[in-house]
Amino acid sequence: MNTIYKNTEKTLLDEINLDASKVILEKFSTLVRESSSEDERIAFAHLTHFLEEWGVPHKVHHPELYLSVPVHAGVKVTSPAVKEIRAKTPAFAVSTGDQWMSGELVYVPSGHAADMQEVFHSQVSVDSSDLKGKVVITEGLAMPGKVASFDKLGVLGAIFVNPGKNIHDGICTTIWGAPDLDTIDNEPKIPALAVNRTDGDDLIELCKQGMVQVEFQTVHKKGWFACPLIDIFIEGTEEPEKYVLLHGHLDSWHVGIGDNTTGDAAMLEMARVFYKHRDKLKRSLRIAIWPGHSTGRYAGSTWFADTYGLDLDANCVAQVNCDSPGCRWATSYDYSEWMSEVDELCKGAILDTVQQGSKGSRPSRAGDYSFNNIGITSFYMLSSSMPEELLKEKGYYPVGGCGANIEWHTEDDLLHVADLDILLKDIKIYTASILRVVNASVLPYNFRNTVDEFAQTIQAYQEAAGAHFSFETALTEARQLREELEAYYQAIEGLQDGEVTDPQVKKVNEQLQELGRNLITINFSRRGKFRHDPALDVPKLPDIAPATTLKNLTPDTHLYNVTINHLRRGQNRVAWALREAKRIIRS
Repeated sequence: MNTIYKNTEKTLLDEINLDASKVILEKFSTLVRESSSEDERIAFAHLTHFLEEWGVPHKVHHPELYLSVPVHAGVKVTSPAVKEIRAKTPAFAVSTGDQWMSGELVYVPSGHAADMQEVFHSQVSVDSSDLKGKVVITEGLAMPGKVASFDKLGVLGAIFVNPGKNIHDGICTTIWGAPDLDTIDNEPKIPALAVNRTDGDDLIELCKQGMVQVEFQTVHKKGWFACPLIDIFIEGTEEPEKYVLLHGHLDSWHVGIGDNTTGDAAMLEMARVFYKHRDKLKRSLRIAIWPGHSTGRYAGSTWFADTYGLDLDANCVAQVNCDSPGCRWATSYDYSEWMSEVDELCKGAILDTVQQGSKGSRPSRAGDYSFNNIGITSFYMLSSSMPEELLKEKGYYPVGGCGANIEWHTEDDLLHVADLDILLKDIKIYTASILRVVNASVLPYNFRNTVDEFAQTIQAYQEAAGAHFSFETALTEARQLREELEAYYQAIEGLQDGEVTDPQVKKVNEQLQELGRNLITINFSRRGKFRHDPALDVPKLPDIAPATTLKNLTPDTHLYNVTINHLRRGQNRVAWALREAKRIIRS
């Protein structure tokens, strides 16, 4: 990094303070920011007051979002004894309304999530017609994959045993954002409920002893609701049409200090700092603060991706998610998430800013990553987290936010979850990372990493497929692209200190952006540009991921032949994208 860049970065980092953050944390600790509620509107108004005071340019949109807000849930054991059990219902589960439903309770083991990735993507592997019309009880959170698994089995309802003393709120639809005509029928078709570990284990033990009858009720407020959404645009000086999108959600389960008041405070402080020093920015920074994250399956960010899709495709050079920074005990950066091409960028920013090492993994299908279908380079989701040894010491189970504090999505996510010292560190990491993209002459993306990942993935799928299918076409294309990328990066090395407005630099940046549009989409999406994949796990190179199932199929059966056909088509898509990438850099 040259001296000018270092000085600019130091200026911005030195500017950061937590004066406004403290006020936001205190105010939001009094608000239950449920989307479409008065508290949510008060919270948005509180943030816009700061923006107006600082003169930061912004708009407040009021999109109509499709939401499901849980109101009430109940479970009663009616036989062999009578007992009432505290319960919650996840957003978008079927609402029974005033009616109580009853049925036999049957235990289906599935286990609790082993890590955060599994929290979001766990499913139930069971295929039994014996469950039709029964009420099932199983371990884990009421996540979309598990609920969808029971949907298919025709159960009457599903009860999920959470791993601790608290019941975690959540959402169980597989539809990402509002439905379209392709997904309108994909909402959950069964009531779902959650109970805590003690009550759930008691119910499971009852099932093991004999027949158990239960009654249950779920009540939701569902429909289309207008919600505020803040859209901030801080214009750069040299390439103002190009921007980094920084974003996070405002709505919460309960008070939600660690998820996501700390993120809201961080984004507001970055808005202040970047705007104050806007004369030092080459590209622009756009900051969006969403509603509808919790009860709309990322409805706010999906609306934004749909409404501004063409502009995002043309001009957004990176998207950065800010969720649950600055939480208690979150001193590790080994559980961050980012795409392969920004591995050096993120690790470097963290090391330079807080003098710590870090690790990045493939971003989960979660956290308002509503832009994968466009092919936008992405980094962060959660930032700091509790170290593994501390989690083990405390006996904490994995959760999806709050820096791994198990108050996540519960009534206990209160002020004590925030840590101002850690929040300051995290804001500095975000600021440095974003600035290094905004001010880089050549976008700091190393797509050699991406293609190395592809080659490893294709090879793994080849080993899984064995002699049943050959991925030689895709593997050859990946290897050829890797060689050409090596020469390409050597050729553009001399432009690293060029001017952003230099025609050669602009051409290279357009190429790098177009590379992302091709390579990211085949790695993170199957539905295609401007369409949203389900809120389920997306494996690496998903078009050819079914290769892992071939070993379990009998050759020449219908399913086997269909899978082979699927892989042919999938390999064509992957190989075509790799060829397109070669065309882009050759030009």
